[in-house]
Amino acid sequence: MFEIKKCDLAGRIGILHTNHGKVETPAFVPVIHPVKQTIPTKKIRELGFDLVITNAYITLKHYGDDAIKRGIHNIIDFDGPVMTDSGGYQVLEYGDVDVSHEEMSEFEAKIGSDIAIPLDKPTGYGLPKTKAKSFVEHTLKVSKQVLKKKANGQIWVGPIQGGEHMDLVRKSTKTLVEYGFKMLALGSPVEFMKSYEYKLLANMIISAKKLIPSAIPLHLFGAGHPLTIPFAVALGCDTFDSASYMLYAKHERYITEDRTLHLSKIPNFTCLCEVCSRLNPKELLDLDKDEKTNKIALHNLYAIKSEVERVKEAIYGGRLWEYVIKKARSHPKLFETIDVFTENSKYFMKSTPRFKDSAIFLFSAVDQFRPEIISYHEMVRRFRTKKKILVLTRDSTRKPFYLSPEYNLLKDKFSNQNSVQFCQYNPFLGIVPLEISDIFPAAHNVMARIDYKPEDFTIFAKTWKIFFEKNHFTTLYYDKKDEFLNYFAKTLRMQIRKKSL
Repeated sequence: MFEIKKCDLAGRIGILHTNHGKVETPAFVPVIHPVKQTIPTKKIRELGFDLVITNAYITLKHYGDDAIKRGIHNIIDFDGPVMTDSGGYQVLEYGDVDVSHEEMSEFEAKIGSDIAIPLDKPTGYGLPKTKAKSFVEHTLKVSKQVLKKKANGQIWVGPIQGGEHMDLVRKSTKTLVEYGFKMLALGSPVEFMKSYEYKLLANMIISAKKLIPSAIPLHLFGAGHPLTIPFAVALGCDTFDSASYMLYAKHERYITEDRTLHLSKIPNFTCLCEVCSRLNPKELLDLDKDEKTNKIALHNLYAIKSEVERVKEAIYGGRLWEYVIKKARSHPKLFETIDVFTENSKYFMKSTPRFKDSAIFLFSAVDQFRPEIISYHEMVRRFRTKKKILVLTRDSTRKPFYLSPEYNLLKDKFSNQNSVQFCQYNPFLGIVPLEISDIFPAAHNVMARIDYKPEDFTIFAKTWKIFFEKNHFTTLYYDKKDEFLNYFAKTLRMQIRKKSL
């Protein structure tokens, strides 16, 4: 059902197989109104959106039994895969709906949904834990019953609930996996994002993702802005839906790569989509209301689609970490999510390639937590030598170390090379032994040449301690003018003689 082609961090390029065709992930899933959709779904398909989501509850209320005769694809005029929400959004907004979960699941099956969601009870944000727990238990109960029904090839999605209560999120996720759901969806992020609780949302995603087998895709409800998409993907979300493109347009709000602007505040367009390349902001503002709304919505779809493609490009290029860190600087509340990435480096190591086709970029102390860097540190911590003399020098310009001019000079200086362990260092990679100086990313990185504060590099400090504990050197040669190394050299036991190169 789901095949993975490429990974970086927890983000995946994958193929989701459905009754009505394949969907490449990560994928933004536009919300289609089954009655009042004003941008034709054929246009949305033309833009490259292969999967859409519509509301089965509204479909049932408006079309009744006729929906079963026609099928959901006919109703919304879309020939690709269709996901249906069962009315959970209405439950979140209004507290309840006048239909049972049994009726909704039967209806979703009969109208031919490719991907269907049971009628759950979303926990939202700010719900007391006791009540949130009861919502989680109700959702798990109805979800289990759905799997007992005979399906027509639909993918039934297990809805994860729990809100900000991470233990409930974990319980919900673990139980749905045990039930045997082939796809999961994380509920209620909209209220998190409205409150700018991006870090809380990131923790919610990672708490669930750690418990989900890699073969199970994860959907995120209500995420549809270029600001949040890279984070959702990097944390492991494969698909995500939203009506943001239209909701923003109704208020003349124009989506850009890193913010949302009111149309009246835009002096000129930098976007080259079919809307922005034909109209300037004033011309767009002067259109009648309905046409203006549709034009802005169309641009917003282009903006969202472009962001998804940028994220895919980052995954293919092995640069998702760099892209996410850059994106985090778009908003102070997004910047807080960096902690979630640094605290979960070891988890990301599982799905981040050990070797990449191009060098990684290292800018600031936060990059010491890159999964590729952590992986290299673990290799150095396992390194053992019987040599008693350590020569430690700053990272050379030419890599690997054994091909550098600096190494040739050192070889000439130390005639008895059999007793000397040659190493380089840099703040990010820590100690780089000559023997493994050609292993990625030791010879495949570009580091900003600025003065780094040694106290910021906690990973270096840990590797330094282990390296000297496991290898019994009697003499260390290094440049005593090097303030970075001096900071760590003072921690060495007294019997190690420290000499200047």
